[in-house]
Amino acid sequence: MAKTGAKTLISLVTAFSGLVTVSCAGGSPSSPAIGVAPTTVAKAAGDHLTQLNFSVDLTVPAYPTCSVAPPSAGVIKGTGVLTVVIRSTTDGSGGTHIGTTIHGHGKATDQNGGSWTWSDADLNNELFPSGNTSSNSFEQTITEGFHVVGPNGQIDVKGIFHITMVNGNTVVEFEKGNHEDNEACESGFVLTPLP
Repeated sequence: MAKTGAKTLISLVTAFSGLVTVSCAGGSPSSPAIGVAPTTVAKAAGDHLTQLNFSVDLTVPAYPTCSVAPPSAGVIKGTGVLTVVIRSTTDGSGGTHIGTTIHGHGKATDQNGGSWTWSDADLNNELFPSGNTSSNSFEQTITEGFHVVGPNGQIDVKGIFHITMVNGNTVVEFEKGNHEDNEACESGFVLTPLP
């Protein structure tokens, strides 16, 4: 992943995690508008768990937009459910650990009437060092797993990305998988909050 792409991905995941956490905690004027009834459980002082549930309308674009889709399948459309779980804990030295788990699954149909099954499992873990005073030092690992299996084959988008920054300098960065090249394959999620 190019450094610009990595920074964009980090910003998007961090922003999503933060926005969902803030709006679920009622800290945003927009929280009633999203219509999600989150399940929030306070574990210990400074530790929180929030769960959001959604119904999903999914569209997987046809080949070549989704380059790993079988050309004969065309556009694949389906429905399902998706759960987002956000965890926040504070360690003994004052560092904050934020984790977001996304898991979805459902059924879909291709343009020929073929039946497909889809699943999406994503994991994002972030560590902000002691005191959480510097936005220039953090560690983040993102794992992606999107699968659609049907009569014409399968669509598999997977990857892992990790970055460690210390005082604004990238000291560790790696990426593995096909997720960046095939991002369009899983771009067709429409989420509707469930009560």
